[in-house]
Amino acid sequence: MRNKRFKITLSTISILLFGYHIFNLFYLWSDIPSQNAIHFTGKTPDNWGSKYILFVMPVLSILIWFLIGLLVKNPEKMNYANLTEANKEIQFARVGKVMLLIQNLGFIAFVMANEALLRNAAGLESAFPFAVSLFLLAICLIAPFYLLFWAFLLKY
Repeated sequence: MRNKRFKITLSTISILLFGYHIFNLFYLWSDIPSQNAIHFTGKTPDNWGSKYILFVMPVLSILIWFLIGLLVKNPEKMNYANLTEANKEIQFARVGKVMLLIQNLGFIAFVMANEALLRNAAGLESAFPFAVSLFLLAICLIAPFYLLFWAFLLKY
Protein backbone atom coordinates (compact mmCIF):
# COMPACT_ATOMS: atom_id res chain seq x y z
CA MET A 1 0.00 0.00 0.00
CA ARG A 2 2.80 2.43 0.88
CA ASN A 3 4.55 1.72 -2.43
CA LYS A 4 1.36 2.59 -4.33
CA ARG A 5 0.98 5.88 -2.44
CA PHE A 6 4.67 6.64 -3.08
CA LYS A 7 4.19 5.90 -6.78
CA ILE A 8 1.07 8.05 -7.06
CA THR A 9 2.74 10.96 -5.26
CA LEU A 10 5.88 10.87 -7.42
CA SER A 11 3.88 10.42 -10.62
CA THR A 12 1.58 13.32 -9.75
CA ILE A 13 4.52 15.62 -9.04
CA SER A 14 6.20 14.52 -12.28
CA ILE A 15 3.08 15.12 -14.37
CA LEU A 16 2.41 18.52 -12.79
CA LEU A 17 5.99 19.70 -13.37
CA PHE A 18 5.93 18.38 -16.93
CA GLY A 19 2.64 20.20 -17.56
CA TYR A 20 4.08 23.40 -16.11
CA HIS A 21 7.14 23.07 -18.35
CA ILE A 22 5.12 22.44 -21.52
CA PHE A 23 2.88 25.42 -20.70
CA ASN A 24 5.99 27.57 -20.15
CA LEU A 25 7.52 26.31 -23.39
CA PHE A 26 4.54 27.40 -25.47
CA TYR A 27 4.00 30.60 -23.46
CA LEU A 28 7.60 31.76 -23.93
CA TRP A 29 7.95 30.44 -27.50
CA SER A 30 7.60 33.86 -29.13
CA ASP A 31 10.25 35.34 -26.79
CA ILE A 32 12.87 32.75 -27.75
CA PRO A 33 15.30 33.69 -30.53
CA SER A 34 15.70 31.26 -33.44
CA GLN A 35 19.30 30.41 -32.39
CA ASN A 36 20.04 29.62 -28.74
CA ALA A 37 23.11 28.83 -26.69
CA ILE A 38 23.02 25.09 -25.97
CA HIS A 39 26.47 24.65 -24.41
CA PHE A 40 28.48 26.89 -22.12
CA THR A 41 32.09 27.00 -21.00
CA GLY A 42 31.93 28.84 -17.74
CA LYS A 43 29.36 31.51 -18.47
CA THR A 44 30.33 31.92 -22.12
CA PRO A 45 28.19 30.15 -24.75
CA ASP A 46 30.27 28.12 -27.20
CA ASN A 47 27.67 26.10 -29.10
CA TRP A 48 24.41 27.22 -30.68
CA GLY A 49 21.29 25.41 -31.83
CA SER A 50 17.78 25.95 -33.11
CA LYS A 51 15.02 26.79 -30.66
CA TYR A 52 13.34 23.52 -31.65
CA ILE A 53 16.05 21.74 -29.64
CA LEU A 54 13.90 22.60 -26.62
CA PHE A 55 11.52 19.79 -27.65
CA VAL A 56 14.23 17.11 -27.62
CA MET A 57 14.70 16.88 -23.86
CA PRO A 58 10.98 16.45 -22.98
CA VAL A 59 10.62 13.70 -25.60
CA LEU A 60 13.81 12.03 -24.35
CA SER A 61 12.67 12.27 -20.74
CA ILE A 62 9.32 10.62 -21.56
CA LEU A 63 11.13 7.81 -23.40
CA ILE A 64 13.51 7.21 -20.49
CA TRP A 65 10.59 7.34 -18.04
CA PHE A 66 8.81 4.56 -19.94
CA LEU A 67 11.97 2.44 -20.26
CA ILE A 68 12.76 2.65 -16.55
CA GLY A 69 9.09 1.90 -15.90
CA LEU A 70 9.63 -1.50 -17.51
CA LEU A 71 12.31 -2.24 -14.91
CA VAL A 72 10.03 -1.08 -12.10
CA LYS A 73 7.38 -3.59 -13.19
CA ASN A 74 9.88 -6.49 -13.32
CA PRO A 75 12.30 -6.16 -10.39
CA GLU A 76 13.28 -9.84 -10.63
CA LYS A 77 15.03 -9.14 -13.95
CA MET A 78 17.71 -6.99 -12.31
CA ASN A 79 20.96 -8.05 -10.66
CA TYR A 80 21.15 -8.15 -6.88
CA ALA A 81 23.89 -8.28 -4.28
CA ASN A 82 23.61 -10.88 -1.52
CA LEU A 83 20.26 -12.25 -2.78
CA THR A 84 18.91 -15.29 -0.92
CA GLU A 85 15.50 -16.93 -0.68
CA ALA A 86 15.07 -15.40 2.77
CA ASN A 87 15.64 -11.80 1.68
CA LYS A 88 14.36 -11.98 -1.88
CA GLU A 89 11.02 -10.25 -1.26
CA ILE A 90 12.47 -7.39 0.77
CA GLN A 91 15.15 -6.79 -1.85
CA PHE A 92 12.57 -6.79 -4.66
CA ALA A 93 10.47 -4.27 -2.70
CA ARG A 94 13.43 -1.99 -1.98
CA VAL A 95 14.70 -2.11 -5.55
CA GLY A 96 11.20 -1.33 -6.78
CA LYS A 97 11.09 1.79 -4.60
CA VAL A 98 14.57 2.93 -5.65
CA MET A 99 13.80 2.37 -9.34
CA LEU A 100 10.53 4.28 -8.92
CA LEU A 101 12.50 7.09 -7.30
CA ILE A 102 15.09 7.09 -10.11
CA GLN A 103 12.36 6.95 -12.75
CA ASN A 104 10.50 10.00 -11.49
CA LEU A 105 13.40 12.07 -10.16
CA GLY A 106 15.35 11.47 -13.37
CA PHE A 107 12.30 12.56 -15.37
CA ILE A 108 11.92 15.70 -13.25
CA ALA A 109 15.66 16.41 -13.50
CA PHE A 110 15.56 16.30 -17.31
CA VAL A 111 12.47 18.51 -17.38
CA MET A 112 14.07 21.01 -14.99
CA ALA A 113 17.29 21.06 -17.03
CA ASN A 114 15.22 21.86 -20.11
CA GLU A 115 13.34 24.49 -18.10
CA ALA A 116 16.69 26.11 -17.27
CA LEU A 117 17.64 26.05 -20.96
CA LEU A 118 14.24 27.53 -21.86
CA ARG A 119 14.53 30.29 -19.26
CA ASN A 120 18.06 31.10 -20.36
CA ALA A 121 16.92 31.31 -23.99
CA ALA A 122 14.07 33.64 -23.02
CA GLY A 123 16.42 35.86 -21.02
CA LEU A 124 15.02 34.85 -17.61
CA GLU A 125 16.82 33.67 -14.48
CA SER A 126 17.70 29.99 -14.87
CA ALA A 127 19.81 29.18 -11.80
CA PHE A 128 17.04 27.61 -9.69
CA PRO A 129 15.79 25.01 -12.22
CA PHE A 130 19.38 24.13 -13.09
CA ALA A 131 20.32 23.67 -9.41
CA VAL A 132 17.22 21.52 -8.81
CA SER A 133 18.12 19.41 -11.84
CA LEU A 134 21.66 18.81 -10.57
CA PHE A 135 20.40 17.99 -7.07
CA LEU A 136 17.88 15.44 -8.38
CA LEU A 137 20.48 13.82 -10.62
CA ALA A 138 22.78 13.52 -7.59
CA ILE A 139 20.00 11.72 -5.71
CA CYS A 140 19.54 9.40 -8.71
CA LEU A 141 23.25 8.53 -8.53
CA ILE A 142 23.41 8.12 -4.75
CA ALA A 143 20.26 5.97 -4.34
CA PRO A 144 21.61 2.82 -6.09
CA PHE A 145 24.81 2.97 -4.03
CA TYR A 146 22.77 3.24 -0.83
CA LEU A 147 20.78 0.21 -1.94
CA LEU A 148 23.97 -1.70 -2.75
CA PHE A 149 25.50 -1.05 0.68
CA TRP A 150 22.21 -1.93 2.36
CA ALA A 151 22.09 -5.25 0.49
CA PHE A 152 25.65 -6.14 1.50
CA LEU A 153 24.80 -5.49 5.16
CA LEU A 154 21.81 -7.87 5.18
CA LYS A 155 22.30 -10.62 7.77
CA TYR A 156 20.06 -13.24 6.17
